[in-house]
Amino acid sequence: MKKSKPKPVEVPITPNMVDIRVGHIIKAIKHPDADSLYVSTIDMGDETGPRTVCSGLVNHIPLDEMQDRLVVVVANLKPVKMRGIKSCAMLLCAANDTSVEFVNPPAGSQPGERLFFETYNTSEPEPVLSPKRKIWETLQPGFTTNEQREVVFRKDGDEERKLVNKDGARCLTSTLANVPVR
Repeated sequence: MKKSKPKPVEVPITPNMVDIRVGHIIKAIKHPDADSLYVSTIDMGDETGPRTVCSGLVNHIPLDEMQDRLVVVVANLKPVKMRGIKSCAMLLCAANDTSVEFVNPPAGSQPGERLFFETYNTSEPEPVLSPKRKIWETLQPGFTTNEQREVVFRKDGDEERKLVNKDGARCLTSTLANVPVR
């Protein structure tokens, strides 16, 4: 008689699976082989040092605004090659039809500092978000800003949860309210 393997327990997809951190853009340059991409070196507090991150922001944010600044990053997406350069995270930005702007971490933030949506800090994030489970694709539509420009997570039938640090300080956009964050 064959022993059947127990089925793995399907863990519900929740925002605490996403590793959201403060990053410090040390330097950004235009991608040598793509007109719409920047290549940034970003300190996210990793022991292995800064990561390389490609972002399609050339047509939205001037290069000088990409230098030496704090940003909010998603640090556990599966790395992808973008025109030959491996990108190891994603910058979070808010956008409408005419503007794109960074999500700003709370004042006094440090590179590598964890950020989370209120009440979703009960467990460690996934080491890498599984593309097969579509965790990011499932959660991202709930990332938005509210009337006060606070970055929030909204799920049908649930109250909005603000993106905060361990002290409860909020992440904000500079001007964009009620727009998607991606």
